[in-house]
Amino acid sequence: MAHTLMNPTNNTSSLRETFDAEFGLDPTEETKIADWVSEPVGAQKMGSNLYLRKLSAVSAQTLTPSTTAALRANLTITNPTDTRVTLAATSRYGFVGFDRPQLNRVVDDGNFRSGIRKQLTAAIRESVDVALFALGDDLSATESGAAIDDAMIRSALGQLATNAKGKFSPDSPKLLVVHPTQLKNVWNVPAIKEYQIRGTIGSAVNLQMNAYGLVWRESGNVQNSGGSYFNPLLLKDAWALAWNEKPHILDEQVDGLGVALVSYAEFGVAEWFDSSGVALIVT
Repeated sequence: MAHTLMNPTNNTSSLRETFDAEFGLDPTEETKIADWVSEPVGAQKMGSNLYLRKLSAVSAQTLTPSTTAALRANLTITNPTDTRVTLAATSRYGFVGFDRPQLNRVVDDGNFRSGIRKQLTAAIRESVDVALFALGDDLSATESGAAIDDAMIRSALGQLATNAKGKFSPDSPKLLVVHPTQLKNVWNVPAIKEYQIRGTIGSAVNLQMNAYGLVWRESGNVQNSGGSYFNPLLLKDAWALAWNEKPHILDEQVDGLGVALVSYAEFGVAEWFDSSGVALIVT
């Protein structure tokens, strides 16, 4: 007697579906710079604008002794100038909405909401870095090349030392953030390759890239303007960051049968001391 095989494509009622207990999360850029730049006094509550004041340096004059040279009327008067930098408040938010029937039908509702919250938190933190990196193409001092190499880094450090003057020292904290496309070039810098071979002085397992006294990081948020990446080399006071509200998730909001999850931050960023930064521009 002929027979017909059961086919899972046609006989779907006999099948059972199972789901993994965890939700995988799409990648987001980790914050790489917001935790490093200066947060000036008053930066925890800035209002609509925060003004940072700066005083110009004073130059010493040469005195040639004579019977009248030291008299007040013959002294060169220095008129120090004060300037201010404006940090204007800006808001960033992330918003995800669901209707109640959808949430009711998600069996592992807790894991689902937890995953959404993680993604909202990552998005709002990332937005702060994006705003800071946008300052990269405003830096006056630059080094340009097809790729970051040892010579470019050393030349940029030379510019930073020249411009920042007393703020710079071989041991002063310096941050260089590179775009991921430049990692292949950074890892080819001899001083970095040496670190990979033997670690820092006195330890073969200390995984700190401290070549030239730099703190090294990478971020896909490095400013891309006109096809050029502005990889910033910074002292801590090059850029400033102030807050009205730090990144966080608001309480769940219900509107009828809709549920909203919202992340929010309000902050201001600005270039504080142009002399404390150099942009390594690569295409």
